[in-house]
Amino acid sequence: MAVIAQSLVFAAGGGGISDGLGINGWAFLSQLVSFLIVFFALWRWLLPILLKTMNNRQNIIREGVENAERATTALAEADAQASQILTNARRQGQDIVERAQKIAEQEASRIRDEAYAQAEQIAQQNIARIHQEANRARAELSRQVVNLSIDAAGRVVGRSVNSDDNRRLVEEFVIASNDQARNN
Repeated sequence: MAVIAQSLVFAAGGGGISDGLGINGWAFLSQLVSFLIVFFALWRWLLPILLKTMNNRQNIIREGVENAERATTALAEADAQASQILTNARRQGQDIVERAQKIAEQEASRIRDEAYAQAEQIAQQNIARIHQEANRARAELSRQVVNLSIDAAGRVVGRSVNSDDNRRLVEEFVIASNDQARNN
Protein backbone atom coordinates (compact mmCIF):
# COMPACT_ATOMS: atom_id res chain seq x y z
CA MET A 1 0.00 0.00 0.00
CA ALA A 2 2.84 2.28 0.63
CA VAL A 3 3.95 1.86 -2.94
CA ILE A 4 0.50 2.83 -4.18
CA ALA A 5 0.47 5.90 -1.99
CA GLN A 6 3.91 7.00 -3.20
CA SER A 7 2.83 6.36 -6.74
CA LEU A 8 -0.18 8.60 -6.18
CA VAL A 9 1.98 11.34 -4.67
CA PHE A 10 4.41 11.20 -7.56
CA ALA A 11 1.63 11.06 -10.07
CA ALA A 12 0.04 14.16 -8.62
CA GLY A 13 3.29 15.92 -9.28
CA GLY A 14 4.50 16.21 -5.77
CA GLY A 15 7.81 14.47 -6.12
CA GLY A 16 9.29 15.93 -9.22
CA ILE A 17 10.43 12.55 -10.39
CA SER A 18 7.75 12.39 -12.98
CA ASP A 19 9.33 15.33 -14.81
CA GLY A 20 12.69 13.67 -15.05
CA LEU A 21 11.49 10.19 -15.93
CA GLY A 22 8.84 11.23 -18.43
CA ILE A 23 5.94 9.54 -16.64
CA ASN A 24 2.49 11.02 -17.00
CA GLY A 25 0.99 10.82 -13.51
CA TRP A 26 -2.66 10.94 -14.50
CA ALA A 27 -2.26 8.23 -17.12
CA PHE A 28 -0.32 6.10 -14.68
CA LEU A 29 -2.97 6.59 -12.03
CA SER A 30 -5.83 5.73 -14.41
CA GLN A 31 -3.96 2.63 -15.61
CA LEU A 32 -3.28 1.60 -12.04
CA VAL A 33 -6.94 2.01 -11.08
CA SER A 34 -8.03 0.08 -14.20
CA PHE A 35 -5.52 -2.64 -13.41
CA LEU A 36 -6.78 -2.88 -9.83
CA ILE A 37 -10.43 -3.03 -10.99
CA VAL A 38 -9.64 -5.77 -13.54
CA PHE A 39 -7.47 -7.59 -11.00
CA PHE A 40 -10.23 -7.41 -8.37
CA ALA A 41 -12.88 -8.59 -10.88
CA LEU A 42 -10.67 -11.46 -12.04
CA TRP A 43 -9.77 -12.35 -8.47
CA ARG A 44 -13.36 -12.11 -7.30
CA TRP A 45 -15.20 -13.96 -10.15
CA LEU A 46 -12.80 -15.59 -12.59
CA LEU A 47 -10.28 -17.00 -10.12
CA PRO A 48 -12.90 -19.15 -8.24
CA ILE A 49 -14.16 -20.47 -11.57
CA LEU A 50 -10.61 -21.26 -12.68
CA LEU A 51 -9.79 -22.85 -9.31
CA LYS A 52 -13.01 -24.86 -9.41
CA THR A 53 -12.26 -26.01 -12.97
CA MET A 54 -8.69 -26.86 -12.02
CA ASN A 55 -9.88 -28.75 -8.92
CA ASN A 56 -12.43 -30.65 -11.02
CA ARG A 57 -9.76 -31.42 -13.59
CA GLN A 58 -7.39 -32.50 -10.82
CA ASN A 59 -10.09 -34.75 -9.34
CA ILE A 60 -10.82 -36.25 -12.77
CA ILE A 61 -7.12 -36.92 -13.32
CA ARG A 62 -6.79 -38.39 -9.81
CA GLU A 63 -9.82 -40.62 -10.43
CA GLY A 64 -8.37 -41.65 -13.79
CA VAL A 65 -5.06 -42.56 -12.18
CA GLU A 66 -6.86 -44.46 -9.40
CA ASN A 67 -9.03 -46.23 -11.98
CA ALA A 68 -5.94 -47.11 -13.99
CA GLU A 69 -4.27 -48.48 -10.86
CA ARG A 70 -7.42 -50.45 -9.99
CA ALA A 71 -7.60 -51.70 -13.58
CA THR A 72 -3.95 -52.72 -13.44
CA THR A 73 -4.57 -54.53 -10.16
CA ALA A 74 -7.73 -56.14 -11.53
CA LEU A 75 -5.86 -57.18 -14.68
CA ALA A 76 -3.10 -58.74 -12.60
CA GLU A 77 -5.72 -60.58 -10.51
CA ALA A 78 -7.54 -61.67 -13.68
CA ASP A 79 -4.27 -62.93 -15.14
CA ALA A 80 -3.57 -64.84 -11.93
CA GLN A 81 -7.09 -66.29 -11.95
CA ALA A 82 -6.82 -67.18 -15.63
CA SER A 83 -3.50 -68.87 -14.94
CA GLN A 84 -5.04 -70.75 -12.01
CA ILE A 85 -8.05 -71.75 -14.12
CA LEU A 86 -5.75 -73.00 -16.89
CA THR A 87 -3.69 -74.94 -14.37
CA ASN A 88 -6.85 -76.47 -12.90
CA ALA A 89 -8.17 -77.24 -16.39
CA ARG A 90 -4.91 -78.94 -17.33
CA ARG A 91 -4.96 -80.93 -14.10
CA GLN A 92 -8.58 -81.92 -14.66
CA GLY A 93 -7.79 -82.84 -18.26
CA GLN A 94 -4.95 -85.06 -17.10
CA ASP A 95 -7.21 -86.63 -14.48
CA ILE A 96 -9.86 -87.27 -17.12
CA VAL A 97 -7.29 -88.82 -19.46
CA GLU A 98 -5.96 -91.01 -16.64
CA ARG A 99 -9.47 -92.09 -15.68
CA ALA A 100 -10.29 -92.80 -19.33
CA GLN A 101 -7.12 -94.88 -19.63
CA LYS A 102 -8.00 -96.83 -16.49
CA ILE A 103 -11.53 -97.38 -17.74
CA ALA A 104 -10.19 -98.44 -21.14
CA GLU A 105 -7.78 -100.88 -19.49
CA GLN A 106 -10.59 -102.27 -17.33
CA GLU A 107 -12.84 -102.59 -20.37
CA ALA A 108 -10.07 -104.28 -22.34
CA SER A 109 -9.47 -106.66 -19.44
CA ARG A 110 -13.20 -107.37 -19.19
CA ILE A 111 -13.43 -108.00 -22.94
CA ARG A 112 -10.36 -110.22 -22.81
CA ASP A 113 -11.82 -112.18 -19.88
CA GLU A 114 -15.12 -112.54 -21.73
CA ALA A 115 -13.27 -113.72 -24.83
CA TYR A 116 -11.34 -116.28 -22.78
CA ALA A 117 -14.59 -117.40 -21.11
CA GLN A 118 -16.30 -117.71 -24.50
CA ALA A 119 -13.32 -119.57 -25.92
CA GLU A 120 -13.40 -121.91 -22.91
CA GLN A 121 -17.14 -122.38 -23.34
CA ILE A 122 -16.72 -123.11 -27.06
CA ALA A 123 -13.91 -125.52 -26.25
CA GLN A 124 -16.13 -127.30 -23.68
CA GLN A 125 -18.95 -127.45 -26.23
CA ASN A 126 -16.58 -128.88 -28.82
CA ILE A 127 -15.29 -131.44 -26.31
CA ALA A 128 -18.90 -132.38 -25.50
CA ARG A 129 -19.64 -132.73 -29.24
CA ILE A 130 -16.54 -134.85 -29.69
CA HIS A 131 -17.64 -137.09 -26.81
CA GLN A 132 -21.13 -137.32 -28.32
CA GLU A 133 -19.67 -138.19 -31.71
CA ALA A 134 -17.34 -140.73 -30.12
CA ASN A 135 -20.23 -142.28 -28.21
CA ARG A 136 -22.34 -142.35 -31.36
CA ALA A 137 -19.45 -143.91 -33.28
CA ARG A 138 -18.98 -146.48 -30.50
CA ALA A 139 -22.68 -147.28 -30.54
CA GLU A 140 -22.61 -147.61 -34.33
CA LEU A 141 -19.48 -149.72 -34.11
CA SER A 142 -21.09 -151.89 -31.40
CA ARG A 143 -24.17 -152.38 -33.58
CA GLN A 144 -22.00 -153.34 -36.52
CA VAL A 145 -19.97 -155.71 -34.33
CA VAL A 146 -23.21 -157.29 -33.08
CA ASN A 147 -24.46 -157.71 -36.64
CA LEU A 148 -21.13 -159.17 -37.73
CA SER A 149 -21.04 -161.46 -34.68
CA ILE A 150 -24.56 -162.68 -35.36
CA ASP A 151 -23.69 -163.28 -39.03
CA ALA A 152 -20.47 -165.08 -38.06
CA ALA A 153 -22.24 -167.17 -35.40
CA GLY A 154 -24.97 -168.00 -37.88
CA ARG A 155 -22.44 -169.24 -40.40
CA VAL A 156 -20.60 -171.21 -37.80
CA VAL A 157 -23.74 -172.81 -36.45
CA GLY A 158 -25.06 -173.19 -39.94
CA ARG A 159 -28.34 -171.60 -39.43
CA SER A 160 -29.61 -168.09 -39.23
CA VAL A 161 -29.85 -166.54 -35.82
CA ASN A 162 -32.49 -163.91 -36.18
CA SER A 163 -34.37 -164.13 -33.00
CA ASP A 164 -34.58 -161.08 -30.82
CA ASP A 165 -33.33 -162.90 -27.74
CA ASN A 166 -30.14 -163.95 -29.44
CA ARG A 167 -29.56 -160.41 -30.70
CA ARG A 168 -30.11 -159.02 -27.19
CA LEU A 169 -27.65 -161.50 -25.68
CA VAL A 170 -24.99 -160.64 -28.22
CA GLU A 171 -25.49 -156.90 -27.70
CA GLU A 172 -25.14 -157.31 -23.93
CA PHE A 173 -21.98 -159.32 -24.45
CA VAL A 174 -20.49 -156.65 -26.77
CA ILE A 175 -21.47 -153.80 -24.44
CA ALA A 176 -20.00 -155.61 -21.45
CA SER A 177 -16.76 -156.23 -23.30
CA ASN A 178 -16.66 -152.58 -24.46
CA ASP A 179 -17.16 -151.38 -20.87
CA GLN A 180 -14.47 -153.73 -19.67
CA ALA A 181 -12.10 -152.46 -22.38
CA ARG A 182 -12.80 -148.83 -21.43
CA ASN A 183 -12.14 -149.48 -17.76
CA ASN A 184 -8.75 -151.03 -18.55
